[in-house]
Amino acid sequence: MKKVFIAGGGTGGHFYPTVSVATELINNGYQVIYFGTKKGIESKKDFPASQKHLFDIEGVRGRNPRNAVKSALKLLKTSLFIRSLIKKEKPDFVLCFGGYSSLPLGLAAAGKVPLFLHEQNSIPSYTNKLLSLFAEKIFITFEVSKKYFPEKKTVLTGLPLRQELLEDLKIPQEKAREIISIPDKKTVLVFGGSQGSRVISENAIKLAQDRKDLQFILIGGKNFKKPENLPDNIKYFDFYDRMGVLYSASDIIIARSGAASTYEILAAGKPAVFIPYPYAASDHQYYNVKWIEEKGLCHIIRENQLTIETLQEKINDLLSKNIQKEIKSLYIPDSAKKILKEIFYELDRV
Repeated sequence: MKKVFIAGGGTGGHFYPTVSVATELINNGYQVIYFGTKKGIESKKDFPASQKHLFDIEGVRGRNPRNAVKSALKLLKTSLFIRSLIKKEKPDFVLCFGGYSSLPLGLAAAGKVPLFLHEQNSIPSYTNKLLSLFAEKIFITFEVSKKYFPEKKTVLTGLPLRQELLEDLKIPQEKAREIISIPDKKTVLVFGGSQGSRVISENAIKLAQDRKDLQFILIGGKNFKKPENLPDNIKYFDFYDRMGVLYSASDIIIARSGAASTYEILAAGKPAVFIPYPYAASDHQYYNVKWIEEKGLCHIIRENQLTIETLQEKINDLLSKNIQKEIKSLYIPDSAKKILKEIFYELDRV
């Protein structure tokens, strides 16, 4: 059986695209062996792999010099261990999805096994910038990130999305509203990314108090405590696993602009007001959606400029437009299949 070593974890933004491609690899007859970290989302979620290796590793960026050296040594030690596994298991290729959890596998594969990368964000991680020196191909989500990698190696494939989410996006709007028990009226979905956002949630509640003509779905997340009294036009969730249902039920979305959220919103074809996380590395959340705003297909509000008046203005503008088809045209379907097609072509050339 053909075999692949695959890494991508730490956060859902790295993890879920990795799951999508791993599933497609299994459908193509591959044995998948996964590598991640004990502190990431992968330690709590199932992964479609015959073996799962989780290591006690952390990123280097943002740490004080002493801890940075300690983390770097752990990453190198892990890489040496994986290199011994590569020698033993002899995978046909290695696929990494960025972030520090991918670094040990990527370094271990360099010069030994064909290495392929996927970059989720508009501005690449340091891991992918480094590993791109050794990679056969780099697959990117957004056209704007092409300038950071060697042109001949780089292929625009989009971001692999979960099949369950894509199936839920097919649910008619009225049916989706029935599933979550909200009235059939204009609906605004508000969420602050995987961790939630107190600032966005508080503004959503104030907005709902002013806009009784709209229904709101609010996902508070870990960083927000649900108030005892909420306006009756808010459907509140701490967490909701079937995001595709919520996208289908909504007309407009207010959200952070991580790569996964942005790409899911494109796939759903929903107009959005994006509020980038101001402390994201290299301000990548802003650049994930700047190109969409330049096409007139979304609005961006910087968090330090967020007011109820600004939100009202942007929502009213989006409600007056019919741009769903144009937004959806920016989504690249079958991303996982496109990635594997490129990999198999490249392996056949060797």
